[in-house]
Amino acid sequence: MLKYYMPKLIFFFILLSVFLSYLSSAYAKEPILAILNNIVSNETQKFSIGNYSFFCEPYGILTLEKLYKNASIDSTCRKKVQNFYIKHPDLEYFSSTILDIQQMYHIEFKGKECVLYAKGQKVLSEILLEEGLAVKQPLFDDDEYNYLFMKAQNRAKFNKIGLWEDDNLGVCINILYKE
Repeated sequence: MLKYYMPKLIFFFILLSVFLSYLSSAYAKEPILAILNNIVSNETQKFSIGNYSFFCEPYGILTLEKLYKNASIDSTCRKKVQNFYIKHPDLEYFSSTILDIQQMYHIEFKGKECVLYAKGQKVLSEILLEEGLAVKQPLFDDDEYNYLFMKAQNRAKFNKIGLWEDDNLGVCINILYKE
């Protein structure tokens, strides 16, 4: 009796696996829309999808806040970050000038970080790099974003914007890239 049903069972499982793989690939291409609940800093934003809340950090970059918290950065660099924000208090919460609370944003999860589309196709990471409020992660290697992030960082360097306005933070950034 088992010999009679075995080919039908195999056919059923093959058909089921094809259907599930099609369903999962179709579902994966849907954009994830989340509501922005709070802007903690340039480094962290709080979102929700339905009843689920989560924090998001920009993908592929190290913000000034993250540089400040980095264990490999010495106390001199921490003081330089503090002095930067004392000199530019409006930049400490720059994200709040481009993001709106209770607005829906398209998000893609990349590991523990998020790609947040803040202005059309422009992602928050790219905007923070352009404003000189972040640096590209030293070992960052993502074909989709690497060129955009490098270009944005170089624009800030060339225009001497944000942390690139003088060489105060340059030493701290060089420490990251040497590790």
